[in-house]
Amino acid sequence: MSGPILLISFVAALALGYVLQRATDKTGWIGLALMFATGALALIVPTYNGFDMFNLFGLSMIFGFGITLADKRQKALKKKADWAKLKTERPQFRHCPSCTSKLEEREVDEKKRLACTYCTYVHWNNPLPVAASIVPHKSGGIVLVKRGVEPRMGKWCLPAGFMEVGETPEQGAKREAAEEATIDIEIERLIYTFAPPQLPQVLMFFVAREIDQTPTPGSDAQQARVFQLDELPDDMAFSSHVEAIKRWRQSIDR
Repeated sequence: MSGPILLISFVAALALGYVLQRATDKTGWIGLALMFATGALALIVPTYNGFDMFNLFGLSMIFGFGITLADKRQKALKKKADWAKLKTERPQFRHCPSCTSKLEEREVDEKKRLACTYCTYVHWNNPLPVAASIVPHKSGGIVLVKRGVEPRMGKWCLPAGFMEVGETPEQGAKREAAEEATIDIEIERLIYTFAPPQLPQVLMFFVAREIDQTPTPGSDAQQARVFQLDELPDDMAFSSHVEAIKRWRQSIDR
């Protein structure tokens, strides 16, 4: 086999292994079998009608290398997707935070829960409290912030966030407004509570007293501004925030 033809054959074998592995994800055993078979054949019959059988073995190795490249590429893409998922979703426990043993799903108190396979730890997955605030502005609008983090990064919502240890819900709402929109608010009343069906959260929406401050973006926010009630964004980040605003407007007939 001449040099150019051999080179073309090697490139074709590499491409074939790569494409087949990307398409089926099950060609690894085929490549391994080909390498053993052609290697054994080359040892038994080094040449056949002038053809060097070790070239055939080389082609099978290149084919296997193409499979390996495709496999590494797929693993890299999966790892990238997994990291992206971790950035946008609430992390899930896989190991016990007490003894580091593996968690497994089993029935505890008539519900399936993650529990430690070694100690008595049970991941109850209790809802986390979230405090949000509707902040009226003297201009007639309300304060919204554009999210700077996932989920729903780049979309508008009310100042909101998870409560911290030692806070009351009102204090949490006040702190989040200061952190995200750099405004100092006073809570007036609770307007709406909501528990998302698929998330372990309880959302509490408060109405603040009217302010005359100019909001500016703080942590976790790309922008902060006052929207008039007839120009609220159509693509708000969360439907629960839309519902809270709707209930507040109904309560004051605006």
